[in-house]
Amino acid sequence: MSGQESGSGGKPGQGSGRFLRPAAVRECGALTALALRSKAYWGYDPNFIQACRDELTIRPEHVKSGRVVVLVEEATVLGLYALLPERRPEEADVRHFFIEPAAIGHGLGRLLWDDLVAKARSEGIKRLKIESDPFAMGFYRAMGATLAGKMRAPVKGPGGADRYLPVLYYDV
Repeated sequence: MSGQESGSGGKPGQGSGRFLRPAAVRECGALTALALRSKAYWGYDPNFIQACRDELTIRPEHVKSGRVVVLVEEATVLGLYALLPERRPEEADVRHFFIEPAAIGHGLGRLLWDDLVAKARSEGIKRLKIESDPFAMGFYRAMGATLAGKMRAPVKGPGGADRYLPVLYYDV
């Protein structure tokens, strides 16, 4: 990560006791659970959330590569993102970006986003691709991402109907 390191091994966040650090493999289960809770925040049916489990799973190989970052406050993970390489060397995919539901609306998304952009910039990434949940699209647009189109979601909606996700890009 970019910036000054704190004594706790992570980058300081806004407010006392808050910092960003690389995720640990032992946290994959807890991070996946956070992603599922965060997705459920938008009112999705529990069956749909379970159908999304594979897509929302935080994979050990991504954590081992240092591509998953967590936001911690007083030993509790409140958010995470995963910045994964795309096919083109100067592009990356924002695969996971989740905030603990009780912490949504308190500026943590901006804190995570700013770190994600700084990390991308430090790695020479010029463009971020975001396949967004429809409910999260407003956040990404507020961060400066532009809507480029839509794609068929990997998980079907109620009754087996196709769902579509907004695809956005952000120039770093």
